[in-house]
Amino acid sequence: MRIIFLGTSSFAIPCLRALNDSEHDILCVISRPPRPAGRGKRLRQPPVAEYVHKNRIDILQPEKLNLDFVQTLKSMEPELMISAAYGAWLPERILKTTPLGVLNVHPSLLPQYRGAAPVARAILDGRDETGVSFMLTDNGWDTGPVIAVYRERILPLDTTGSLGKRLSEKAAENLVDVIEGYSSGRLVPENQSEEAIYAEKITTAETWLDWNSPAGYLERKIRAFQPSPGARTMYCGKLLKISNARLSQYDADPGDIVLKAGSLHVGCGGEESLEILKLQPASRSVMSTAEFLRGARMKTGDKFGRD
Repeated sequence: MRIIFLGTSSFAIPCLRALNDSEHDILCVISRPPRPAGRGKRLRQPPVAEYVHKNRIDILQPEKLNLDFVQTLKSMEPELMISAAYGAWLPERILKTTPLGVLNVHPSLLPQYRGAAPVARAILDGRDETGVSFMLTDNGWDTGPVIAVYRERILPLDTTGSLGKRLSEKAAENLVDVIEGYSSGRLVPENQSEEAIYAEKITTAETWLDWNSPAGYLERKIRAFQPSPGARTMYCGKLLKISNARLSQYDADPGDIVLKAGSLHVGCGGEESLEILKLQPASRSVMSTAEFLRGARMKTGDKFGRD
């Protein structure tokens, strides 16, 4: 088939690789334009664009999906478009570019967790299962008919990074079969009928750790916001991001720090506490608690919080 692929983040790369290794013809890849990043605000290409340049695939990176751009796509005579983590709304004129529409790869069990942050929200909610849904894009946010679903267990130590990687690989493993099943009529799209759950974009305000919350919830929050944007707290007026933690059993008031034999524990709401295993001081790299304590004048009775 003659296919146009849309993708931007690293989640899309395994699917793009699987398609590139198949007998199907990638006419071009559409990705988001480079954006300023880092302290110097230098333009940085998105991961999909970097992959495409290395593999000598044609790429288009429009600022707007306007009528002139649609005409460019139509001139290629594509039969199908595939999107995976493209990161922008697709107007109806794009959806009608190909006879078979736009097949979207979404990392959840639709209609659960429609929207921008399905992997993080599933971890945050304490789910034990998620998956990958292949659906036809319509005018809504992940509301189109579903072609196929593949389930994946959420492991106790999963972060958004580790779970997202497995989901992207599961999508890639099944992509070609879904394309061929859908185009041949073997896989028939079915409308979503169950009650929807929306996975709203993670806000900065959500990343702050409220130590009055139960330890189990805070531990999930740390995993859900790892590797980005990171779960935040303050210590002695300076920002800390907590990268890894586990439940512990120290009796302390919420936010109170307990140091014991080189380990760092923090009191939470409820009976359990959290042992902090890795953290990241402002403008520094992630480090182990032992590394942090060697340079910090932290003592039992100090507090984590927002003040």
